[in-house]
Amino acid sequence: MDHQRLRAFVTIAREGNLTRAAERLCVSQPALSLQLKKLHEQIGHALFERTAHGMRLSEAGRQLLPAAERALSALAEFRGVADGLSGAVAGRLRIGTIVDPEFLRLGPFLKRLVERHPRLTTDLSHGMSGAVAREIVAGRLDVGYTLGAPGLTEHAERCAVTPLAVFAYRVVAPPGWGERVRGRGWRELAALPWIGTPPDSAHHRLTARAFEREGVRPQIVAQVDLEASMLDLVRSGVGLSLARDSLALRAAHADGVALADAVSVEASLGFLCLKERRHESAIAAAHAVMADVWGDGLWKTLD
Repeated sequence: MDHQRLRAFVTIAREGNLTRAAERLCVSQPALSLQLKKLHEQIGHALFERTAHGMRLSEAGRQLLPAAERALSALAEFRGVADGLSGAVAGRLRIGTIVDPEFLRLGPFLKRLVERHPRLTTDLSHGMSGAVAREIVAGRLDVGYTLGAPGLTEHAERCAVTPLAVFAYRVVAPPGWGERVRGRGWRELAALPWIGTPPDSAHHRLTARAFEREGVRPQIVAQVDLEASMLDLVRSGVGLSLARDSLALRAAHADGVALADAVSVEASLGFLCLKERRHESAIAAAHAVMADVWGDGLWKTLD
């Protein structure tokens, strides 16, 4: 079985669209259609049904997709082991980053990576954790950082997720709001003005979970997508927001930002890649360096 045809099948299934799949595979749409046609002829079954919205898996396609994914994963593992025998890691590693580089220990990670593997080049793409995860699943990024609730189980179905650190988010409020937030729970805090974030943001997912448990919704008065902008709006008196505990304490000391003392949100920082790609040489090398940078305290892969 031609692995290029299997790869075409799996990519079209994930994208649900022939044009997007061709872009991801860096081939022309006619060439991709030909690969799919030859695969149909080889197995004697149509794998997709065309719809107004794109390509939908047929019954045969749904049955064969898991086997095709396992075959590609086995091939990637074989290549990774073969590359490891020579000790040379080369190529390009596309990395999705979030928040600030200092928190990610991004500098030490990249320094060690290029020192160990000088033939490996890196491309960095910054975004919110939800968007980074989507880009990894779509194949447009190789590895990336993510934020979420402890355990990071939301990505575990498709990705190998490696927890790096557990920390807390604090609720921060404008200077002078101490009496309004001190001793208050989520239900009471929801009635105050809040600075919201898009659904791709970990802040959005974590606060939504906390408010849903209380059966309330926050009063959103502004929306931003950068952590620094959120703290600026808090300092300016716009409303409440989440901030990592270290940033919250720093802002309280330097700018008089008020802290809600009765609530906090536990969160995790993690590193992820597609499960079927974790044995590829560049991705395996990145994980090995990441383990050195962060140590073995929280280092384990959730399968």
